[in-house]
Amino acid sequence: MNDALLISGGKIAGSVVLLALVLWGVSRLSNRAKLDPEIGRKLVHISLGLYCLTFPYVFDHAWEVWITCALAVGVFLLARGTMRQSLGQGLHSVERTSYGELLFAVSVALLFWLKDGHFIAVTAMNKPPVGPVLYMLPILILTLCDAASAIVGSRYGKRVFRIEEGSKSVEGVVVFAVTAWLISLIAFLLFTNIGRAEIVLLAFITAVFGALLEAASWRGLDNLFIPLGIYFLLANLLYLGVVGLAVIAGLFLLLLLVLLYVARRRPGEDRHFLAIGSTLFFCIAIFSGPLSVITPVVAVAAYFLCVRFLKVERPPYDALNLLLVVLAVALTFFIVSHLGRVNTIFAFNVAFAALAAGIVARFSANWMVVVGVMLLAWATMSIRVVWIEGPREATIVFALVGLGAIVLVTLAGWSLRERKIDRPWMMLGGLSMAIGLVSLPASPA
Repeated sequence: MNDALLISGGKIAGSVVLLALVLWGVSRLSNRAKLDPEIGRKLVHISLGLYCLTFPYVFDHAWEVWITCALAVGVFLLARGTMRQSLGQGLHSVERTSYGELLFAVSVALLFWLKDGHFIAVTAMNKPPVGPVLYMLPILILTLCDAASAIVGSRYGKRVFRIEEGSKSVEGVVVFAVTAWLISLIAFLLFTNIGRAEIVLLAFITAVFGALLEAASWRGLDNLFIPLGIYFLLANLLYLGVVGLAVIAGLFLLLLLVLLYVARRRPGEDRHFLAIGSTLFFCIAIFSGPLSVITPVVAVAAYFLCVRFLKVERPPYDALNLLLVVLAVALTFFIVSHLGRVNTIFAFNVAFAALAAGIVARFSANWMVVVGVMLLAWATMSIRVVWIEGPREATIVFALVGLGAIVLVTLAGWSLRERKIDRPWMMLGGLSMAIGLVSLPASPA
């Protein structure tokens, strides 16, 4: 046991030392060669990404990777602060604000833990583990395609679109999609035994989906969105077959064309919201079924109805912050489902129904409107619980539990109504998520 721990400690220490050496080396190179800031940042990105590809062969246990990534976050924080000159020049010479390196470490830890592919649809279909592709491909796409997109976009991008506090180029997104398609084709051929027609379709979906995530991300959030989004996409589509993949690819292409048409004359912030929102709801529909989109859509729709009819003042990028909260709540329930091998869909719907009522209570001073939205949120939550599962004791009890959760979050939203808080959705989203998780034991079998 002591020898095993010693070996694990050596691998962890060696990985962290290697990280520090890469940061130091790129910082020195950036100073001496006067590298373009984007080039220096992507050198770090590519170096660390390629090393992370070896983790399934270097580490035997998920806890080793978790400790390695936690220590890596500590090194990254030093590179942002007291050791910025010696370690952080390669990462932090760019002018934009980014938390990409911190989110990269989180993504690697989560992917390593999830890499065997026992998740939602894979588990439901009783399929065997799919091998290393669920870990390798998301890391490869994040490492190589993101770097290619950033470098090409910064040098040759002419058609620019706005995102939060910055911009991206159409050329960069196209490069991302093309390189992701090629890498996906190679990875599926090497790491899976699925048919050639399935490989072509799945590579197309993966590439376009990854490019949408990259285009919609800001402040380095692509380092979280891309790998986890692609992981969940593959975990649910890998065994779907030619016909199923063809249907998904067709629907995905149709929705993409509709999105481009709707967004073409919208302001920059609206286009960014449409890109993130459509991608997010597509993820939820693929991962846990179309009916699971109902309550998150009600929450977002409640927000926009309040904004439109109540003419409330909002801080900048308030809608984008709400979508981040929706993403965080959905991702939490997906991970809890994987960790506990439990069906979280009922609690998921409770959380989002409660969030919808809380949003309206945060904006509206009319208690009759708030009560009406509470009842509407309860009705949408009950679609999955009572109407589909059927009225029986377990489902009726859970519906009542859900009503209690909605009332609690509504009261919380009402209490925030007169307060000047820049990001109230984080508070209401966190409360909704906590109440949904607490309701899990009451879920009908």
